Amino acid sequence: MAIRSPLTDRKSSMKKTVKDQSGAGKIKIGELLSKAGYITPAQLETAKRTLQKSGGRLSAILRQLEYIDDNTVFNFLSRQHNYPAVVIKNAVPAKEALRILPFEQAREYMAFPLQVAGNTLQITMVEPSDSTAVEELQNLVNRELSVCVSTETDIIEAYIKYYGIDEEQAKALVGVQDQAEEELNITEVDDFGSIVAEAADDFEIEADGGDDLGEQFAASDAPIIKLVNGILVKAVQDGISDIHVEPYEKTMQVRYRKDGSLFKSMNLPL
Repeated sequence: MAIRSPLTDRKSSMKKTVKDQSGAGKIKIGELLSKAGYITPAQLETAKRTLQKSGGRLSAILRQLEYIDDNTVFNFLSRQHNYPAVVIKNAVPAKEALRILPFEQAREYMAFPLQVAGNTLQITMVEPSDSTAVEELQNLVNRELSVCVSTETDIIEAYIKYYGIDEEQAKALVGVQDQAEEELNITEVDDFGSIVAEAADDFEIEADGGDDLGEQFAASDAPIIKLVNGILVKAVQDGISDIHVEPYEKTMQVRYRKDGSLFKSMNLPL
């Protein structure tokens, strides 16, 4: 696969910059997706907390939380941010490119080398929007980079085919964020606000009409499950004896009974 014209490629300069220590590069893809409406602000905050706790890549966390699908980042960055889209199985990487970027370094950035032209190495990445990773990789290979985007699955399959990694290594790459699935600690609930906001984004009650009391619930399973789990866990934490869930025209109110007294805990907008 030949390197495209500099007019269409996303190229990084060899000019040295002050290294970003804030971690902003790692969350940029989340901010871009949130701004474009692919994920909600609450979902972004949840993924960022998981990233801070477990490490890894934000796009993998978002996917494993089922906020996005396998192709969301690939399509989004290629169509809206002009990163050339590469399907590696349709391309044959140059041996020199594979030599310049060995597997141990490539896997750290979920990148794969494609071609070499002069002092420029063409690579494809899962998150080319992570400018910090691109700069680190550029300094590592000591070349200018021409950066494209591929799916995680495509890159892992290329690792198997061209670097010869085994099945266990491939599974480890996929499973790096297995623990990134959104955890609601059974002994602690700290932030009902985020849980409620996320559930409210996807929660809707629709009446079939008139006086029909058979209301139908349309919801995205994950946020609603988290909300219900949170209500139950908080009740256990606080020593609650009864939970009252009371639907109204525009809100759903949750009230707890403790020591014989009933008090309001939260309102969920409908």
